[in-house]
Amino acid sequence: MNLATLINDGNTLSDILNKYQNSVILCDQNTETLCLPLLNLNTEIPVISISAGETNKSAFSLNFIWNKLLQANADRNTILINIGGGVITDIGGLAAATYNRGIKFINVPTTLMGMVDAANGGKTGINFNGLKNYIGTFTEPEAIYNWPEFLKTLPFNQIQSGFAEMIKHGLIADKKYFEKLISLDIKAETAEFINWNSLIQKSIEIKNAIVSRDFKESGERKLLNFGHTIGHALESHFINSNLPHGHFVSAGIICETFLSHTVGNLDLAESQKIIFSIDSVFERIPLLAKEIDEIAHLALKDKKNKEHKIKCVFLDKTGDANFDNDITLKDIVESLSFYNS
Repeated sequence: MNLATLINDGNTLSDILNKYQNSVILCDQNTETLCLPLLNLNTEIPVISISAGETNKSAFSLNFIWNKLLQANADRNTILINIGGGVITDIGGLAAATYNRGIKFINVPTTLMGMVDAANGGKTGINFNGLKNYIGTFTEPEAIYNWPEFLKTLPFNQIQSGFAEMIKHGLIADKKYFEKLISLDIKAETAEFINWNSLIQKSIEIKNAIVSRDFKESGERKLLNFGHTIGHALESHFINSNLPHGHFVSAGIICETFLSHTVGNLDLAESQKIIFSIDSVFERIPLLAKEIDEIAHLALKDKKNKEHKIKCVFLDKTGDANFDNDITLKDIVESLSFYNS
């Protein structure tokens, strides 16, 4: 299993690509304009570009990518370079994993979310019938090229989005890391002055350590889903919104921290501290009371469910979590009502 993570300059990526006979670039319209020119790659490499946004992580876009690979005469000696955020690395990884029964690919994450989470760990996928990441594979990229310089191209809500996953990493595995993160002044006017390199590397180390022990998510890797059982239900409900993934994760963290106390063993004061720290960075997503039951029912289709039971990650304490906890629709409704209060 290749868990390589490269943090280097543009020439390093070119050096990697020189090992392959043929390469194709996949990006979205935003990263084609803002990020691709910064890499100084060979301009003769074919570029596949799709529309930006979560709604384009679809079977329609996947079919479009396959057709473009065919037009570019891609074969099993071709490497696909996925340049973008989580949408691009997810769908690009799936396109590569399935085209010609599998070609190699490199992830070049251009968002904070991509750098600390989406591009790492070998999960590929698309959304299906309004359900998040319902079709996909476990397939490792050949390499991951992380270049924090891309963060300068991002709007602040994308920085917040990645930051939610970083907070998650601290909450499930490293209390000191969590406390370091919440001590930062995360605001639009201050984000560019933060030393992201070391923080990104720490999140990568936490995730890679878990993934290396449980690649196909039969056990420990489920911890990385903290905040996602309810977060994904919210995201599926608001699938056409412009909110990035991490904002739904932040909401899910609040709800699942609430349940970690009310259903699990998390201390009340500790749960309140965690929730306060999330609220200091993220505005809550407004919900209508009539939407709460519908959102809760979307959790019935969560991929992590087992034997028709909704499974959730709970915190025992900051930096220590456990998985496969049974929760009910009533629990989810109560957590969403708390979130909405």
